[in-house]
Amino acid sequence: MKLSYLVPALFASSLIQANEVEIIKGVPFVQIESNGKTYKIEREQKPDSYLTNTFALTSRPSPPFFIEPFKVSEEVETYGELEVLDFLEHKRGLFIDARLENWYEKSAIPGSVNIPFKLFLTNSPERDKVLTELGGLKKGAGVWDFANAKTILLYCNGAWCGQSPTAINALSEIGYPEEKMKYYRGGMQAWQLLGLTTIVPAQEAK
Repeated sequence: MKLSYLVPALFASSLIQANEVEIIKGVPFVQIESNGKTYKIEREQKPDSYLTNTFALTSRPSPPFFIEPFKVSEEVETYGELEVLDFLEHKRGLFIDARLENWYEKSAIPGSVNIPFKLFLTNSPERDKVLTELGGLKKGAGVWDFANAKTILLYCNGAWCGQSPTAINALSEIGYPEEKMKYYRGGMQAWQLLGLTTIVPAQEAK
């Protein structure tokens, strides 16, 4: 996948700020709009910064936290951080935080909306509502037409977390087009290890 969208010419306004730690050469930050707010996604500038939260842990109990495959399936594209930034910057679809709400409320990636993976696992009015908002058309009991489905990008806590892959597999089973689903495998852990901007949704809601 070509990353020509992150050339300096597209970020002329960004060049005003001389960040020492850039995303790529000539691009100190990416500005996005979400829910009526503007967010500037950049990397941490302090040279001695390191993680001190739960994402600094290298050991996870398994089950349930086994390492996930790089690809969920052949048709679902796996994204890295630059692809995520492009997706957000150019509004290429819906960015879904598939974690349980308690995880999301503590910390999330700007521009994401929380749709917990468990919602996709069983047939319910709540699932029907979300699938309709994603462009699905219910044709009958358990039968959906996803001809007009939105492109979605899902993430969770990281390569050791199965919440977003579980959501993707559940959506695939009910017919959601795999080519319209993307998977950010690095999730919150990789995002924070690179020092990229996060938000606290619980505080923003106040």
